[in-house]
Amino acid sequence: MSSMNTTSNPCSTPELPPHSSDPNIELPRVLLALQTVYAPSLSSTTTPNDAVANAFSRRDLSDRYLTSFQRLPVAWIVCDRLLLSPHAGDSSHPPPDAMSLQQRQFFAAQTLHSKCQSDVHQLPPESLGSLRDSLSAHFTRHASESVAAAMENRPSSARPLVTRLGMALAALAVQLNWTGVFQDVSQLLLTRPELTCAVLELFRSVPEEVGSGRLVLASGEDDDLTEFRTVLRSERGAGVVLALCEEAVRRSCGYRQQMEKQHDSRGEAMEGGDVNPSGYPSFITPTHHNQDVATTEAVLSCLQSWIRIVDMPPSLLQHSILLPWMFEYLLTDSANGGYEMAVDVVVELLRSYTSERDENSGLITAIVPKVMTLGGIGSVNSGGQEGRGLSPFEKAIREEDEDGMRGYCRIFTEMGEAYLSLILSHEELNQEVLVELVLKCASIPDKEIAGITLHFWYKFVMGLEDLEPYEYRQIKIDTFAPQLVRLLAIFTSLLRFPVGVEDLSSDRVDDIEGIRLYFADTLEDCCRLLGGEAVLQTVGGPLQEECRRVSSLPAHQQLSQWHGIEAYFYAIQALSMYVPSDENRVMPFVMGLIPQLPPEVPLLRATACQTVGRYASWLGNHPSYLQPLLPYLAQGLSIPRCASASAVAIREISERCSSLDDALMQLYDGIVVAREQHRAAGSTGDDFILDIKNELAVLEGVCKAVSNKLKNHPSLNSEVMNGYINRLVQPIIANLKVLASPGFSSSPKQLSSEICRLTVLVQHLILPRASSYQQSPNTLNRSDFILSLMRETWPMLDVISQKHPRDFVLSEKLCRLHKHAIRECGPPAYTPMLDSLIQQIVANFSQSLSSPYLYLASVCITEYGRNPSHAQQMFNMVANLSSAVFQTLRTTEDFTAHPDVVEEFFYMAGRMMNICPDLLVQSNLLNSLLQCAAIGMKLSHRDANKGTLNFLESTVSYSLQLRSNRAADANDHANMAALERAIVADGQPLVINLAQALLGELPASRLDSGSGSIAGVLFYLNQLCPDLLMQWIQPPLVSAPEHAKSAFLGALQNRVTRDEFNWSVRKFTSVCERNRKRQAGTSGDEFRTS
Repeated sequence: MSSMNTTSNPCSTPELPPHSSDPNIELPRVLLALQTVYAPSLSSTTTPNDAVANAFSRRDLSDRYLTSFQRLPVAWIVCDRLLLSPHAGDSSHPPPDAMSLQQRQFFAAQTLHSKCQSDVHQLPPESLGSLRDSLSAHFTRHASESVAAAMENRPSSARPLVTRLGMALAALAVQLNWTGVFQDVSQLLLTRPELTCAVLELFRSVPEEVGSGRLVLASGEDDDLTEFRTVLRSERGAGVVLALCEEAVRRSCGYRQQMEKQHDSRGEAMEGGDVNPSGYPSFITPTHHNQDVATTEAVLSCLQSWIRIVDMPPSLLQHSILLPWMFEYLLTDSANGGYEMAVDVVVELLRSYTSERDENSGLITAIVPKVMTLGGIGSVNSGGQEGRGLSPFEKAIREEDEDGMRGYCRIFTEMGEAYLSLILSHEELNQEVLVELVLKCASIPDKEIAGITLHFWYKFVMGLEDLEPYEYRQIKIDTFAPQLVRLLAIFTSLLRFPVGVEDLSSDRVDDIEGIRLYFADTLEDCCRLLGGEAVLQTVGGPLQEECRRVSSLPAHQQLSQWHGIEAYFYAIQALSMYVPSDENRVMPFVMGLIPQLPPEVPLLRATACQTVGRYASWLGNHPSYLQPLLPYLAQGLSIPRCASASAVAIREISERCSSLDDALMQLYDGIVVAREQHRAAGSTGDDFILDIKNELAVLEGVCKAVSNKLKNHPSLNSEVMNGYINRLVQPIIANLKVLASPGFSSSPKQLSSEICRLTVLVQHLILPRASSYQQSPNTLNRSDFILSLMRETWPMLDVISQKHPRDFVLSEKLCRLHKHAIRECGPPAYTPMLDSLIQQIVANFSQSLSSPYLYLASVCITEYGRNPSHAQQMFNMVANLSSAVFQTLRTTEDFTAHPDVVEEFFYMAGRMMNICPDLLVQSNLLNSLLQCAAIGMKLSHRDANKGTLNFLESTVSYSLQLRSNRAADANDHANMAALERAIVADGQPLVINLAQALLGELPASRLDSGSGSIAGVLFYLNQLCPDLLMQWIQPPLVSAPEHAKSAFLGALQNRVTRDEFNWSVRKFTSVCERNRKRQAGTSGDEFRTS
């Protein structure tokens, strides 16, 4: 009544009526909702005459109503009626059009499928037989309609409906443990052979339902599927299905009697050599132009599902006519219907029956010659005209048939991977032939198709590397070395950029770069087998030839012929890890060539710069090549597409080449001057030609070069050393002063950039540390340098942090600077700054609530917490930060709005508990933290959840550690007592939360792994206070399935090991998850067909 009253006001929001358990009431409502969802225009033209109809005039409300309806017990009968009659429940309206009827019926089938997967428990056991009969009748009726429409050449959309009904019937068969489903349904074909395709779709769905993981069995135990899985593998399952597939093939080919005769004598035919020139039994001839494509696709789809999911005995496939049939189908044009599906089936067959299992040997013996024939190995090749004598694969290559090439390439590559143990075996099997076939696939110019072979080459190299003993491994490497050398040439050619790459979008170029990385990885893998120097010479020779070719062209053509040279450079830089630093045949030519490359091609220049960076160690041993390269790199910094490669190369050679310090300093001085001029012109600096990331890479390189100079020349004049340092430090300090000045308006990005520059100095300007035996006036002390630098910049940093206090990135960069300053300076030397740092952490966090300050507090605890003299400082810091958190995070909504704060706060508290727990444990703060954790555990945020659990596990495990300490002193006993009081006082809500997480009512992102997990907290609590834990955990578990709850509580009572307890937790949550899916509805009425 209330809903009717509210809808009488046209301005009010209509309310959905409650669901009814009476199908006669529910069915018209479902029809109204379906009409609105699938035909909103039609619904909008109808004027609602009551409150119910008005509610269903809105699409969002109708959709919500249908979603909740699907979980109800009444949906069984309503959907049955929707499938049974086109006018069900809608006699007051004209019959629905074909489209509306299709949508209604598909919705009904989809709902029944979902319910057969998870809601069978809603029906009493005695009505399940009626449900099975009704579903079977619907399936047969709609399948017949689909066949009739096809025979009459009229359009029909029944096939998706038949597929979905087959899926529903398959799910129900598994639920009912209907192991005779294959024989029972096959009987239907004795009188209705035209339904073969539909039955094959049903049989395809059965293993898919078994393996889907979506079934919620009535018992809640996956073990109940064991018998059904066994039947699938047996003659009652796989045998029946394969026989049906064979019969379908016979019917569709029109060779039933001949095939039966040949099938009975197939062994004799094979032994007698009675095969046609294509290598197949004579009864299988190319007649697919007469085949029923629908039947072919149904057979192939069913086969793929069974091969992929059901571990069928290989003998069933070995002796089936389906094996030669599917390979013969691959001889047809790739445009024929079913070709791609046939490829999928063969690939699945190879993947599922590998050579590593001895029982597959017979099947493999039958497969290998058929695959080889597809590739032209072992077949008659007369070399005739117009493609005569060409294998299907060779024909596809000649005709540039992409689908054909891709299909054959998938098969040959999968065969190589599946039979890798045979390729590498001691037995002589002419293994090079199969590798040659995959190599031919790799040589296809289409990078996508050639890339299919990449995983084979990776496994092939790994397999060769793992061979023992060494002598045998080397024999095998030598055997395949010629093919690997050819592979190098092929993949190097595939590294070429396409012509016109300059005009492609950046996303497309990134895609091409990603593909090139994979090919380059294979070149690198080959170095481990053939040696880096040998591979380099294999690539370097063609590079020189390509250079001679390009130089012989007219000048106006040379600039457009850069792609080959760039590909060779890309290949060479990929080999750098395996090329010795004394190599003198290829690298001198490469490094001498780079400065001569045309500057107008950014992609070529970028790859050349990458090559310089990769071979920094080689350049360190050949410094004569450096002088012309540094200007080349410096010029690249101003070109957007190669600036990053140039900056990285400068960083790499700075670290490994000691002769460049002065030149690099001059380079960086130039960057500083250019930046200042740019800023003086009125720019904010954001649009400076060199972005901050690349500038930092150059600065890092300069710092490393200066550090190396100071290290290698300890007697260097202090004035000279200070000059180097000041050239790096003073520009940064000057900029900080400007940015911190009161009248200067600066963006967070500007401030962050300057802090990043300062951080690079702290990290990478490595000066000698102080020592008792090294007190020369010329020796610079790294700790004193960092301390002096931080003292000088501290007031500026303090002001900067207040300019944009709530900017997360700025806070993160500032905290990162302080972290590195502590660690690089060393905690003892940095102690004078500790008080100021803690004050800044607390003040800035209280103002901004930015989580990086909590992380920095954790760093302080890690570095100083183990020193008893700093324990009080650490506790006071944690207490003040906790006060700020408690004042801000008061409600669940507050916690939800700041998940990063929750995460870092509890990681900080956990670190305090692990490193210096005494003051925390004996304070009231511990109780507050436990109470706060009880709220934090409820957040649906993975990292916040992990942080909370980390703190809880650290707390409980520390208590156990104290209890097991036989040498515990009075302080340890006091800590133990305080911990136990806190757990007794505030532990129950935590345990309730943990139990609800196991049930699925709260987040459970960290179940049993890592430092801080649900299982870990419960395990340690059970060691600490088992009786109390049992008292707290049983009430919230009252809704859990009884058998699962008993097993879980038994694991607690028996004090099983941690691994066993983890397993019991996983098992319990798995059962609870399946049970939770069944909680949408209660037990329903008996299922009655209409």
